[in-house]
Amino acid sequence: MSVDLACARYPDIGVALLDGSARTATLLDIPLAGRPAVDALADWLVDTVAHHGARGLCIDGPLGWKRPDTDSPHCRRSERQLRAPGKTGLPPDGVKPATYLAFTQFSIALFDVLTMQHGFLLPGQSGAAGAPFVTETFPTAAWRALALTPLKGKGRATAGDVTEAASRFTDATGYTLSRPPTHDELQAAVGGVAGVAWAAGQQDAVHLAGDPPVHLDGRWCEGYIMVPALRVP
Repeated sequence: MSVDLACARYPDIGVALLDGSARTATLLDIPLAGRPAVDALADWLVDTVAHHGARGLCIDGPLGWKRPDTDSPHCRRSERQLRAPGKTGLPPDGVKPATYLAFTQFSIALFDVLTMQHGFLLPGQSGAAGAPFVTETFPTAAWRALALTPLKGKGRATAGDVTEAASRFTDATGYTLSRPPTHDELQAAVGGVAGVAWAAGQQDAVHLAGDPPVHLDGRWCEGYIMVPALRVP
């Protein structure tokens, strides 16, 4: 299951349930209201993963902070490698641009609840056999890795842009979308492609950008961003 995360409104969170065998991407609505709350969203995600028998969870949002001892001065190494626009620096507020701070804190808190309270495992983290995984994703990098023109940012993309991008995605991957997607839902679907391969044990189809996750001073630091392995046109 894949999530294009947001922290202001539940309708801005896109959710796609990808079935690699059937090549379907079922788009799901979140039955919650009000401003998103970490615990409420985590509970719904955990229940939905269990209900559908999903092997893991892909989330477009930072999983942790920068380690203080890396060679990347302003962000995590994963973000530098994938040219991510958001830079997650040192806690508690080392975020660029500063407007990303609330979203970054929300996303990191969500990963913390999923891993520390619900037993989800990050790639590179050991734990109980058979436990579901949770990974950070970055849809723009996924588009690039699939040799596709990325979908424009939400503020610039027209309805036609989303429709055209959805056709690019389905033609290239063979996935069928359950309905015409919103911008957020399409980004969720694209972000989940690598997670399907990871769940199927196809590690050669996956690229883990960055460094292994480390828990320091009660916080996750660094960690991988999972994207498809680069497809050469």
